[in-house]
Amino acid sequence: MAAYGSEYDFCEFYELRHRNRRIGIISSFNSSLAADLLDVRSVCGTCIREMNEFISFKSPAFAEMPRELMPKVALRGYRRVKRRFYEVTPADSSDGLNINPDPEYVYKTAMGDGKSDYGLWLTDTMRRINRGISGLYSYESSVLTVRFHSGGMAYISDVATPVCDRGKGYARELLGRTAKLLLTQGYRAYLCAGEEVQPYYEKLGYKLIAEDFACMKKEDNSQINFKHKHKVKA
Repeated sequence: MAAYGSEYDFCEFYELRHRNRRIGIISSFNSSLAADLLDVRSVCGTCIREMNEFISFKSPAFAEMPRELMPKVALRGYRRVKRRFYEVTPADSSDGLNINPDPEYVYKTAMGDGKSDYGLWLTDTMRRINRGISGLYSYESSVLTVRFHSGGMAYISDVATPVCDRGKGYARELLGRTAKLLLTQGYRAYLCAGEEVQPYYEKLGYKLIAEDFACMKKEDNSQINFKHKHKVKA
């Protein structure tokens, strides 16, 4: 909402209502959908059916929703992916952090050599940066993106290091120094990790703050929108 408002067809917002009360909100952005509940106690069978029908109609490649709702929503053609959210431990200093790296380098490092989505990624990223809710950061050759910050929390994604430099600790330093900078701005940094990279963050001593499940469309797993690649190439 902060980045685009409701003026674009690819960015839509909906209410889930029960007995004339808003009990949930849903956002649809490109090929992703996110639902949140404002009143868990009011979720009834009718609400579940409405949610199922709505998601089936939108047919997103990626869908996420609260843990209270996920077991009750039966999505055919999707697989559940368990996610964990970790708070990033700030370093002692943010010295050496590059707060204005070359966007093309960030994209190539985090997304690979394919440039079919580069224009879309750059347009979306620069819009978010210009709105003051996002940022690109690097340390040595490692890169990451702060997708947004709100309510005292800043969400980090797409942490990556070139193959030739992995194992040198650049990603660890980048995360810690970015978290330190964000902390001085009033934000605690956190990130989302799939099961394959959870041991890396646990080894760093990051605090587990939440966990949930997301749904990925089975036939679209290899084509999942870049905005939802929660990965680390450290």
